[in-house]
Amino acid sequence: MLAETVAPPDERLLDTSITAAEFIGPQVLAPPPARARIVVVGAGLVGASTALHLALLGETDVLLVERHRVASGTSWHAAGLLARVRGSHALTELASYGVELYRGLEQQTGLPVAFNQNGSLTLARQPGRVDELRATVSMARHHGVDAELLDPSALSALHPLLSSTGVLSALHQPGDAMINPGWGAAALARRAYDLGVTVREGVSVNGLQVEGPEGDRRVSGVVTDTGVIEAERVILCCGVWTRDLAASVGAAVALYAAEHVHVTSSLIEGAVATLPLLRDLDSSLYIRHHRGALVVGAFEPDGKPRSMDGIGPEFSFGEFDPDWAHFQPIRERAEAAVPALRSATYERFLCAPESFTPDVNFCLGETPEVGGLFVGAGFNSQGVIFAPGAGRALADWVVNGAPGFDSSAVDVGRFATAQASRRYLHRRTTESLGRLYAMHWPHFQSSAARGVRGTALTERLRQAGGCLGETNGWERPQWYARPGEVATTEYSYGRQNWFAAAEEEHRAARTAVAFFDLSSFSKFEVTGPDALAVLQHVFTADLDVAVGRVTYTLALNVRGGIVLDGTVLRLGAERFLVVTPTTAQRTTLHLLRRAAARCACAVFDATSGTSVLHVAGPASRELVSRLLPSDADLASLSRFHVRPAEIADTFGLVARVSFTGELGYELYLPTDYAAGVFDAVGEAGTDLGLRLAGMHALDSLRLEVGYRHLGHDLTAAENPGLAGLDRFVADQKPGGFVGREALAAADPTTRARRQGVLLLDDPTAVLHGGDTVRSAGGAGSSAGGVVGQVTSAAHGHSLGADCGIVILDHAFAATVPVTGAMDVQVDVLFGGGAGRVSWTPFRVPRG
Repeated sequence: MLAETVAPPDERLLDTSITAAEFIGPQVLAPPPARARIVVVGAGLVGASTALHLALLGETDVLLVERHRVASGTSWHAAGLLARVRGSHALTELASYGVELYRGLEQQTGLPVAFNQNGSLTLARQPGRVDELRATVSMARHHGVDAELLDPSALSALHPLLSSTGVLSALHQPGDAMINPGWGAAALARRAYDLGVTVREGVSVNGLQVEGPEGDRRVSGVVTDTGVIEAERVILCCGVWTRDLAASVGAAVALYAAEHVHVTSSLIEGAVATLPLLRDLDSSLYIRHHRGALVVGAFEPDGKPRSMDGIGPEFSFGEFDPDWAHFQPIRERAEAAVPALRSATYERFLCAPESFTPDVNFCLGETPEVGGLFVGAGFNSQGVIFAPGAGRALADWVVNGAPGFDSSAVDVGRFATAQASRRYLHRRTTESLGRLYAMHWPHFQSSAARGVRGTALTERLRQAGGCLGETNGWERPQWYARPGEVATTEYSYGRQNWFAAAEEEHRAARTAVAFFDLSSFSKFEVTGPDALAVLQHVFTADLDVAVGRVTYTLALNVRGGIVLDGTVLRLGAERFLVVTPTTAQRTTLHLLRRAAARCACAVFDATSGTSVLHVAGPASRELVSRLLPSDADLASLSRFHVRPAEIADTFGLVARVSFTGELGYELYLPTDYAAGVFDAVGEAGTDLGLRLAGMHALDSLRLEVGYRHLGHDLTAAENPGLAGLDRFVADQKPGGFVGREALAAADPTTRARRQGVLLLDDPTAVLHGGDTVRSAGGAGSSAGGVVGQVTSAAHGHSLGADCGIVILDHAFAATVPVTGAMDVQVDVLFGGGAGRVSWTPFRVPRG
């Protein structure tokens, strides 16, 4: 029987004529107050959720402003799809919360949110996708979410309209759901209002007001069409309009608009509300029920980016003209998956802008450039999924001054400043839209907007066989093709084609000497009478050391979470060089500048002007000695020391430091001399077994010896005690440091070491990071229970199996012996999961 032609009102889109005055009250149209402690700009799902969660935390002096009407930007035209499991533990926790919040909104507000927990089916049409779905099942089970892989023969019982032709497997997640997104935003705004938030429609924010000295600027209000509204905190949740508003005060937000399309069919027999959402990822589409019809949405690989020309302030409930020719390939695949669509007509073509980021994760948190300016935007068509969890996390961040979760993958400051440039974003967004449904391969590298940033050696290393990968725009060799090989990665969830080449690079560092170009490291000179005091305040270690010392240290936030790690080279009484990871350039620069803003101290970004050439291995001392004058005594340079030196045809610094666990040296040089020194390294290492090595080998080397990596093992969710890095915290140094009070106030049980190292038994088993660690039984633990997770992993070629860093639950960590190891089981996709965890690395560093 055909579905009813008249749909119940709770399934309709938010009527564009409805104003919040109808579901909140006429006061939403009154002039806004002249001041609010916190202003949230944008009353879509994310903005309304953030305002609501601020109120739930006790912040009621909150103003939520919308230039037109609630949900009139992006939220109104979203497809309303909810998922509980994402690609990481942190994102899964954020997503899962949304299902629970939306479930109760209709009862709490009386608004037609239309929550429908009809579940989802995700199809796999290629073997690699089957592996990806298996990984999703593992993530789901870790978090207690119901998920099951099904044989194609079982699909018709769940989705009678689906053709299983070409389907290898499918993932069923009965806890997934759908909502009406426009009314969802309205309900969140109503809940926020009920808890004390001031809501105003018809208020256009045209600019931001900032104050303070250069280097420590803070937001002080928003400039609206009704005047300036003063504020202590401003949160930009304005979707595609966020980038330009933030850029007006020099804050970089890397997001860009793209067309997102979904079409609605005529009525179809069997299109009922109990049909699960269908995700056909290999066909780049989804299909959902809507009012007796089917909605087909596209995440096509050749996305259409849109500049902000024509998407101005007047673009409310706005749409683009339909492009049926561009949609045609998606239409054909949808009709193959659901044959009933072939005889239907399409009655609604909805094409409107959504914002996408270079890595297809959203932007959250405080901008590095402007204090008190926060962002919750760039949700890559997943705003419905993440709005509740992201709003809660962002509200907590605003109230407590730092994130309370692992924010590494979504922190607004994770991108390089230049990645917010419009040309770069336009080029990358052609790929970003499709990446949401494309294969999420381990070690995946984008192909769009490449070659925008390189070191002095990038082209030489590419010509030498380097297979380049991109990090924050930097092109860096991931591995080097051997003679007869093509420097192209062949993706899989098993061993990828670079495995043997990376093993040779790894073994060169262990037995001879390997060369790494580390010039993409972030580097900052800090000089002046107050330089030491500034760095002492920022970093945890005591940096009042002798000239020539290199100190490993951390920087914390006010909650004691880890913001940075790196080394500080003391080059003089008032001169220091701070070196941090590639991904931390913006964070480090503005952290240092803010601390130095009112001091007799200068901070200079030396990243582009200084190259870092690294050699590591037993023969590294001999190689570097050949680059130095005959009277240089390299043997007297102790570990974690640095000295000026003549290096080949120039002058620079030689530091005895290595991330490999072997004897190694970093050569700091003016960038314009790097190519010549590289040639000299090649000549000097000819008879020493010198080999070029990439990032895959470096990751393997550092994990064997248990070295942590920022953004994977070291995050805002970890304090130094949890990461096992207490020895790099000088609790008693004069003046203290940011985060010391939080560490001192922490419950001692939470400072017990929880982060250890893992080694698998089976040499064929593959870790991917994020893998679930389970108890093997004994010592008071029941066998098979979840006791932790892998934060980063690689194959330990010297150890003979995959290894990694793990975070262990407190109760289980208490049972792991101080020396030795404890048996565990790890959920792996291939091979056996038996392994051992320990507090000390399975390979002792020899450097």
